[in-house]
Amino acid sequence: MEGLLVSLIFISIGILFVPFLSKLLRIPVSVGEILYGIAVGKSGLNLIEPSQWLQFLSTFGFLLLMFIAGLEVKIKEIYRLPLKTKLIYTAVPVLILSIAFASGMELSFKPLVSLALGAISVGIVVAVLKEKGLLPTRYGKTVFLVGIVGEVLSIGALTLFGLYTEFGFGIKFWKGIGELLLFLLVARLILVFLRSFVWWYPNRFRFFFEKNPSEIGVRISLAVMFVLSVAASLINVEPIIGAFLAGVIFATVFEDTENIEEKLSGISFGFLIPIFFISVGINFVMPHLSLHLLEVLLTMVAVSFGSKVVPSLLLKLEGLTLRESAAAGFLLSAPLTLVIVIAELGVKMGVIDHHVESSLILLAIITGILAPVLFNITYGKGNESSNT
Repeated sequence: MEGLLVSLIFISIGILFVPFLSKLLRIPVSVGEILYGIAVGKSGLNLIEPSQWLQFLSTFGFLLLMFIAGLEVKIKEIYRLPLKTKLIYTAVPVLILSIAFASGMELSFKPLVSLALGAISVGIVVAVLKEKGLLPTRYGKTVFLVGIVGEVLSIGALTLFGLYTEFGFGIKFWKGIGELLLFLLVARLILVFLRSFVWWYPNRFRFFFEKNPSEIGVRISLAVMFVLSVAASLINVEPIIGAFLAGVIFATVFEDTENIEEKLSGISFGFLIPIFFISVGINFVMPHLSLHLLEVLLTMVAVSFGSKVVPSLLLKLEGLTLRESAAAGFLLSAPLTLVIVIAELGVKMGVIDHHVESSLILLAIITGILAPVLFNITYGKGNESSNT
């Protein structure tokens, strides 16, 4: 018990001070939390003992992170887009994943590593666009929606890869695909039912999102998250996929979820999600530094940026300048959370070892630091006024 209390004290210190240090160093807070975890964990001072409680809190934070990521998916916004825009927003992520896989095959990388190189996540994208005041602009919405489509495709590819790893291309694989489709169908039916219910009884549901001592809205959102997470695990799909889909369903049914997001964000980003990132750092084992490792890291960083910047130039067809399109590609090159997800699941599935996992975490840290910097340089201050 004493060791657990000491660990919680060090984690609490990190949760409190890392945001200030990250701001001084001009790095994303999540990167700072991982670096803090490395400093106090196995590869550093070894001040924190692994425990079941820490693992539970980390997993809970992980699920909340994916649920909140799902809340960012605005299906209606994507549905209302013109056909040409939908095709472009889909073509960019598809090309990104294709180039990453082709490059990975050429460089003899493992398929999961190639998936990590092409993965897209909107965590840092949203943070940077908000910081620069670009999120409400046409440019910000374009980059955000491309990121959303990319994140959905990346998670879909990860799900299919997990099924293939477990069952190969045998009968069980196709059975797993069938179960996944059934899961999506049930989720869709739940979505339709809830939307109809909200439409018929709007006043009753409005109560859930108003300020009330029982916090019914938060309870419903967490219940949906846990139910779909457990349902996903029952069909051999990672629980995080269920949490992500729960967020998508919740945001689609209840369009006015700002109050719920605000309440969830407080405890999530203020406590549980930082524990997840700090835990990633605590369990990080620094690989033996060598010239070969540096070459591999530089190659992975180059492929990660190159596979995203080049396809992003297609956004010029949507009225963006060449510079703005390239800047979007740089910003999409920081899929910090999803790379960490892929690395952890890769070890769990037995397709990569801890050495490769550590290399992927280093990749996530490097791209997480470089991507916002390269975006700011490429985008330039002069463009901000033209997009507001």
